[in-house]
Amino acid sequence: MTTAPPADALRVLSVLLHYPDDDLLNHLDEIAAAAKQLPDSDIKTAIADFLAYLGGHAAIRLQENFTAAFDMHPDTTLNLTYHAYGDNEKRAAALARLQQAYDQAGWARITGELPDYLPLLLEFLAIQPRPVTLIPVWQCLRATATLVAGLEKISPAYAALLRPLACIAAATDRPDDRAQASV
Repeated sequence: MTTAPPADALRVLSVLLHYPDDDLLNHLDEIAAAAKQLPDSDIKTAIADFLAYLGGHAAIRLQENFTAAFDMHPDTTLNLTYHAYGDNEKRAAALARLQQAYDQAGWARITGELPDYLPLLLEFLAIQPRPVTLIPVWQCLRATATLVAGLEKISPAYAALLRPLACIAAATDRPDDRAQASV
């Protein structure tokens, strides 16, 4: 199994996947400082490139791009179970497994987002020390590859940011993951 990214990298990715409002854009220097502390990796490079993208565009353009990328196309939603199941009973079951993982870890969602919302998943992974609880989360994160493929034409900057995570998530597929998650 591939090693998961450091918690700090997951936190930075989570923050960068939020809507680029003034709160995010006014903290780019702090985010960049945190990113510089990450160990050298594809994720660190992707974060640095994405921060350059954010710093090189007007807020209105960044907001338009975010909305076009994640709100206008179901194929690029940040709700990952949609990529695997669409809207059906299997998706509902996957959402329930994710919520159960959160509950078992004693972690409460403080937003109204569904449990499969990518920034939420990354935040959870960043604080969760128990690997068994993470199995449904990493299974859900495998859908990041589909998300990246959808973003290639709509928003290459977001695709590049998420590509290293998609590669790591794809490499976590082990037969015992599927057996444990179905219990």
